[in-house]
Amino acid sequence: MSAIDTAMLASMREAIEDLLPDTCSILAVTHTPNGQGGQTDTWATASSRIPFRLDAVTGREMVSGGALQPFTKYKGSLPYDAVITAQSRILHNGITYAVTGVNVDASWQAVVRVDLEVV
Repeated sequence: MSAIDTAMLASMREAIEDLLPDTCSILAVTHTPNGQGGQTDTWATASSRIPFRLDAVTGREMVSGGALQPFTKYKGSLPYDAVITAQSRILHNGITYAVTGVNVDASWQAVVRVDLEVV
C-alpha cells in the first residue's frame, strides 16, 4: 500500500468535514473539593460549535429498576484536530453524552471518532 501525501490527506479531511452536518460542544470537568473529603464535579464548555455527526451503533436492552430498558451506544465524528479525551463529554441537540473511547491510533488521522453513551 502506498502512502498518501499531505495534499491528499488535507483533501480527505475537507471531504469528511463536509459530512459533519451538525455541531456540538465538548465539555470538560473541573473537580472541586467539597469540604467533606470528596469532590464536586462541574462540567463546562471547553469548545463549542464543533462540526459533528452522531450515529447510533447498537441497540440492546438492559435491566434497570427491575425492568428492561433500551440502551443504545453511539459513535460521534469530529474534525481531525478536535481536542477530546475519554474524560470529556459532548453536548449535542440538548443531550449530553459521555465519551467512552477515542480513536487515537488511526493510520491517517482524517477524522476523530468517539464512542458515546447518553449520560
